[in-house]
Amino acid sequence: MKKIAYFDYQKVAKEMNLPDITLKKIEKEVKEEFPKDSMMYELHVLRAVRSKYWQKSVK
Repeated sequence: MKKIAYFDYQKVAKEMNLPDITLKKIEKEVKEEFPKDSMMYELHVLRAVRSKYWQKSVK
């Protein structure tokens, strides 16, 4: 698991019962968009997790 430097999106994901596989997919997609900017990466993963958009694909 990646070290968190700015936003603790992993804690939020756990609190929201986000499946690990779904979190990995979100991380991969965001990493493609922000490969060198860890702050933007973490921010956008956090936003994706908190948006609950992922719930549509989990059900």
